[in-house]
Amino acid sequence: MSVIRDAVDTWKHRLSELEEQIAPLADEAEQLRTAITRLEAIEPRGSGRRARATNGGRGAAARRATRTSTGRAPRGQNRRLILEAIKDQPKTAGDVAKETGIGRPTVSTTLTKLVSDGAAVKADRGYKAA
Repeated sequence: MSVIRDAVDTWKHRLSELEEQIAPLADEAEQLRTAITRLEAIEPRGSGRRARATNGGRGAAARRATRTSTGRAPRGQNRRLILEAIKDQPKTAGDVAKETGIGRPTVSTTLTKLVSDGAAVKADRGYKAA
């Protein structure tokens, strides 16, 4: 069993390294998506009229604007937003959902995964970043 535990620990460590390396690229990609969305809102394709721009990249409307063509958030976006929400103080799934604009079922599932990955821990009331 310790061989399996060693392999899992090694893979978790490597995953953390990769996430650290990818994070700046993911952030840049998100910024580009937001910029593209804003530009498209100013002059939508096939429209000669000027459309209203998004709210400066904050809140649920901006997150919906950065969703992929399948309607899903870009890979890792929910995880980053949830970890950011719980980094300073413990919060319940409902609190995180209100703060981030992510659906409560998605927040609950992601928090459970974060705890199993070791990135978050259960607190007396809610969850906090590890």
